[in-house]
Amino acid sequence: MTVLSRSVYVLAIVDAIIITLTSIIGYALIVPTVGILLAFTLPFIIISMIIYGLKDLYKIRKYSFKDIFILFEIVFIASFIAGTPAIIFYGLYGISMILFDIIFIYLGLLVSRIIYLTYKKFFKPVKNVLIVGAGQDGKLIAEEIQERPELGMRVVGFLDDNMNNIEEEDSSIPILGLTYDSEAVIKDNNVDIVIIAVKARMDGNILSDLAKGIPLGVQVWRMPTFYAHITHKLFTSKMAVNWLFYDFVRPKYIMYSHIKRVLDVISAITIMLITLPITLIAVIGIKLSDFGPIFYTQTRIGKFGKPFRMVKFRTMYQDKVDQTFDDDLEDISKNDKRIMPFCRWIRKLHIDDIPQMINILKGEMSLIGPRPVREEVDYKHEGTIPFWECRRWVRPGFTGWQQICSIDCIPEERLGYDLYYIKNRTLMWEIAIFLRYILKLLSGKL
Repeated sequence: MTVLSRSVYVLAIVDAIIITLTSIIGYALIVPTVGILLAFTLPFIIISMIIYGLKDLYKIRKYSFKDIFILFEIVFIASFIAGTPAIIFYGLYGISMILFDIIFIYLGLLVSRIIYLTYKKFFKPVKNVLIVGAGQDGKLIAEEIQERPELGMRVVGFLDDNMNNIEEEDSSIPILGLTYDSEAVIKDNNVDIVIIAVKARMDGNILSDLAKGIPLGVQVWRMPTFYAHITHKLFTSKMAVNWLFYDFVRPKYIMYSHIKRVLDVISAITIMLITLPITLIAVIGIKLSDFGPIFYTQTRIGKFGKPFRMVKFRTMYQDKVDQTFDDDLEDISKNDKRIMPFCRWIRKLHIDDIPQMINILKGEMSLIGPRPVREEVDYKHEGTIPFWECRRWVRPGFTGWQQICSIDCIPEERLGYDLYYIKNRTLMWEIAIFLRYILKLLSGKL
């Protein structure tokens, strides 16, 4: 797979070396043999790197001063989770070793990031991008690149054979010529990446011009693919959704669907058993708050548009319950008087969502998928947002890719995240999404 930057992989390798060396030194102080040393250090390294990846340490992004503290938080959480066996077996010595690892891993990762950012700012060359097509799609991808300086890219201009686009040019980015001029434009502007953003199917002459004009070594991307790569959303155009359909009906997803269903059932039962003590406290607290019903149900839209009753713990006073309220689309203030005082912590920790395991067991929902919306909302968006109905191709989820990436987003953006999930879903990625959900929940970021 073509990547935007190999430097993040180098950063991950350096981090792995730092963790390896530090953990070996730390564990060597308390374990008696080499065999036991390996038994402790290998899981520590693997678990730490997994958590770092889930916490987006290797995602191309902006850095700020607060990342110094975020990095420490991540190292602290990862080291204590990965070092739990040492604490269990060695008690205070294990805790001392974990603190040793936290300090020196954090310092090592901090120094590596200072070096990495210095390299990016002063030494790494900026990649020049040429966009073929100066229409709406071309300008959209140009704006997305300009809004992400952390990508280290600069849009040098457009190529376009459409005279209407050339005559109506209103962008700060110039149109440098026709596709026939691609060879000269690429050479004169030292172009590293070419993005094809032509809406209609390109004819043979345009393809021949580009094939002749784009030298080897220059990366070529289709606009929807590049858009998904940098935004983690699907570009919702007719062509992109056509590609999504062909991906969706591939035979491999038959086996995937069966395995996913089995994992959903196992996960739902496991979550219900693990959270049973908290659930009992919530049930008693809700019942004693106003002696009303424990559960609150609301009609949501499921797979292929089939309505179902989604179950949650009731957190509002019985006479204040609003059937038109949608937690997934509307914010609610901490001081909202409709919420029972006891239930504020239930909402904060998302304990009110646990009864949705019942919906998963019934086959109405999945652990991972697009969050279900109310009937009225779904039908409204179906009439106003193109391709909204594609969200219904899969079971709605207890959590999903959109919740991980952006809690507050407009419906069009939400659709982009959901379709990106549908296109790229795999069992391993869904496990990663759920683990990221847990980490965000524990850190109070949901």
